[in-house]
Amino acid sequence: MEKEILKILKQHQNEYISGQDICESLNVSRMTISTCIKKLKEKGYHILSSTKKGYCLTDDNDVILIDHIKAQLPDFFKNIEYFDDIDSTNDYLKRSPHQQGDIVIAQSQTKGKGRNGKSFHSPQQKGIYLSFVLKPDLTIYDSLKITACLAVSLVKTIEKNYPVYPQIKWVNDIMIQDLKVAGILCEASLEMNTARIENMIVGIGINVHSYTMPNELQNIAGCIEDFCTTKVSREQLIIDFFHIFYQDYQNLQTSSFLDFYRQHSYILHQNITVYENNQTYTAYVLDIHDDASLKIQTEKGISQLCSGEVSIRKKTSS
Repeated sequence: MEKEILKILKQHQNEYISGQDICESLNVSRMTISTCIKKLKEKGYHILSSTKKGYCLTDDNDVILIDHIKAQLPDFFKNIEYFDDIDSTNDYLKRSPHQQGDIVIAQSQTKGKGRNGKSFHSPQQKGIYLSFVLKPDLTIYDSLKITACLAVSLVKTIEKNYPVYPQIKWVNDIMIQDLKVAGILCEASLEMNTARIENMIVGIGINVHSYTMPNELQNIAGCIEDFCTTKVSREQLIIDFFHIFYQDYQNLQTSSFLDFYRQHSYILHQNITVYENNQTYTAYVLDIHDDASLKIQTEKGISQLCSGEVSIRKKTSS
């Protein structure tokens, strides 16, 4: 019932609609409406209440309605589940069997996940927190191409909707002006003896609407709308992302998206510091191979960098 009321309020967003009109639309009592409105407020929705005018969903709410998203996605994405609050969308998909194309979206996460055990801050109504299932016909050695494809799709989605220039920080971060605005987490299960990917859960986190970051994320992370005055609904960004990703994913074997990837690289032709197996060394990024691995120059010569466990940071000038 809360979702139905939220849908009606969104249709009249920033204007009042009487409790009686909502009752008649849903064929429920005023008490039911009042109880549901209270629960929606407790979940963080900003709703004004007036004895004379009814209820108003204020303009600062960015409501996600799954039915609206479902109606606009390719058939590849079969099912969408939605949660107001969840521990981690990736962990949810890992707990039970799901089909390729299944999506789970959360309003907020209490244990949002990043790479290498890091967390992803996921406050309510400020970002996009979702995961979905892929079953690519690839070995684990080709998995970097999927991450690259996802990164390209995120950048294209942002550029389609905002007048900003996002870049891809190998391997899974999207940056704007040196601040991380989005991240990708791919977790795969493999077939025994073949190293082929049996199942891959893709997690996407995007900081969309501006808010004050926790102290530990200051000067590290930002939100897309910190860098422009344009405002875009999270629904629209989700729809655009899945359409763009689906098109590039169909052409994964051709690697046609990699030219775009190179053009938007945050580290190509840059000095970097590589952290690997408790060791640190500096390198220069010469190129990005067609499998999305890096061609780097170090003191020992030219080598290839492809490990998913390597974190890379721009080398700071002294």
